Amino acid sequence: MSAPSAKFNQEYFGYIAGFPDGQICLFDHRAGAGLQHGAPFEDLQQFLLEELEVRPGFHLNSPLLVWFEITRRCNLSCPHCYIDAGQPREGEMTSSEILRLLEEMADMGVWAVTFTGGEPTMHPDFARFVQFARSKGLLVGIATNGMFLSEALLAQLPRDGVIISVSLDNLHIMNPRDANSDFKVAARAILRSRQMGFLTNVMTNTHKGNIDHVDSLLDWAKENRVSVRSVPFSPLGRGQQHLELENTPGDVQRAASFWVREKEWEHAYHNKSGLCVGTIFDYGETLGYLTRRCPSGRYLCYVASNGTVFPCTSCAATKILSPGTVIGKSFSSLWRSEWEIRRYSWDNFKSTCEGCVINRPEYYCASRCPAMSYARHGNFFSCGASNFQIQSTIVRTAMLQASNLGAKERYVQSNSSSGSEPRSL
Repeated sequence: MSAPSAKFNQEYFGYIAGFPDGQICLFDHRAGAGLQHGAPFEDLQQFLLEELEVRPGFHLNSPLLVWFEITRRCNLSCPHCYIDAGQPREGEMTSSEILRLLEEMADMGVWAVTFTGGEPTMHPDFARFVQFARSKGLLVGIATNGMFLSEALLAQLPRDGVIISVSLDNLHIMNPRDANSDFKVAARAILRSRQMGFLTNVMTNTHKGNIDHVDSLLDWAKENRVSVRSVPFSPLGRGQQHLELENTPGDVQRAASFWVREKEWEHAYHNKSGLCVGTIFDYGETLGYLTRRCPSGRYLCYVASNGTVFPCTSCAATKILSPGTVIGKSFSSLWRSEWEIRRYSWDNFKSTCEGCVINRPEYYCASRCPAMSYARHGNFFSCGASNFQIQSTIVRTAMLQASNLGAKERYVQSNSSSGSEPRSL
């Protein structure tokens, strides 16, 4: 019997499987034997799921991706930090508790963990955690500011199945062409990581302070074969104290142009990197679109350094909708318990979205989000978007449809293994 060529989990509808090339699909129960025997996708294609029954409380039996905050300690105090990092949390987990949790995640079918913080490399056992996670077959992402990515630390980390994402936003002036810029601090960490054989990524928070420099950042990344993933500034965590950084409608054209270029480069990069944290996260967004539900708490989750579990990073930032803690309880039993957020879908936003210009099939709005609604309005079902985000969605969609990437995205959606419309029961 050959070894399985794909990561896969059995679900009530059949199987979810991720292949080495990065493709993730839903299959019916007939695919089980082929997946067990390592059959390639071509042999399993006949078993692609044609219709997904979306049950009440819909969630996967195991999360495929877990953001794992191993400490909230950080040497920086970035004004947009969603988790308000700096000081450690009270009662942070011990190293043995973290290792136990990683082992349980691997055993229950989690595919990937992203070590985050705070600054994860400040934890004295950081390298040990990465080594252990990979020894258990977990794919690993590392979300870091890069300041401690020395050659000695990197030499301790496995290369295969690990992607290093370095944050470039407020620590560094976002202009790599400026000879006086602190950009070189992070650039050295990124290039050192790439030269030592790691997949590398730039994370950036786009806002008023860097909107004029993000194109230059992307040019640098492409020149150096580094992927880019951006997130717009949100009023989460420390961002609540710096609302002046949020983009305004006047920034839409520049931000949208950058976003389309970023996505084109990201897709090209992922085509070469295969199954990794980035491709798994992206499929979670696709699954959310197909089921008309946020993937938070259904496909992925966030574990804080004191053991508190949240549906996602945004819920962790707003401290809402936690199902409990893993302290004194198994992660698997907690994940498979009832979560409040799993009772919610896009239907809860129906009255809020009526009359909105982007409440149309051609637009994907990610702002039907209880956490962003709570951050902006103090309740779960108001609009989570800013005026900038609404107008940006319109402009980005038009640009995307005109690009080669847009054609590819439409092909993927029209040929999705879970069908064009889920069947909700």
